[in-house]
Amino acid sequence: MKNRMQPAHRKTGPFERSGFSPGFTLIELVLATVISALVIAIMSVCLSFSLRAWESVQNHGPDQSAPLVDLLKQQLAELDPTPVRLESGGMQIVFKGSGNSLAFATSHSVRAISHGVPVVARYAFDPKSNVLVYSEIPFDPYHGDAIQSFLDLKPNAVQPNIRFYEIQIAGFGISYLDGESDQTQKAWAQTDKLPAAVVVNWTTPDSGDFSRLLTVNSPFPVQPPQKTATATTGSAR
Repeated sequence: MKNRMQPAHRKTGPFERSGFSPGFTLIELVLATVISALVIAIMSVCLSFSLRAWESVQNHGPDQSAPLVDLLKQQLAELDPTPVRLESGGMQIVFKGSGNSLAFATSHSVRAISHGVPVVARYAFDPKSNVLVYSEIPFDPYHGDAIQSFLDLKPNAVQPNIRFYEIQIAGFGISYLDGESDQTQKAWAQTDKLPAAVVVNWTTPDSGDFSRLLTVNSPFPVQPPQKTATATTGSAR
């Protein structure tokens, strides 16, 4: 008998039987459109937030107030109480403080400026421009006139031999804690002793208000040299 080849019957789908080609339904298109719109909206919000954050960083720059306060803490801990003869009134410790400025002698300096030698450091805040200025000069106890001139400088004064560093800060204030009376003073005018601590308050545009208590001449206090009385002897007649 001869084998007859039967033609294979191909299965047809519902669309082919009805005369339509396969595709998306109206409900599927609506759902896809809604999901795409939600994804685009979320991406636009994220992009807008990233742009605002980037503009904030570009406008304000990195916050340098905290590192500067850390430098002040280290310098106060290594304060040098060696008396110096100044024009303002005989032998005295180099420590001059007000509500918005502070200058003192210290063994800790910025290596990029003074290469690690003892210096007279000065912090001065200008509330009109919201600028905190830091500067330092080498500490030479035998040349009090140079130290006096440095202490009398205005924050915005320009000196060719002194390097100034400025940072923008919303607010900066200093007060002084008297170790004997445990009272806080707005200025320190005593020339024969040091305050027990310095209270620093500052404000940044983005992070808010901060306050720190900085101990003076610690953890190993260096005592100023004691004054020795010179004995006078009269010649017997």
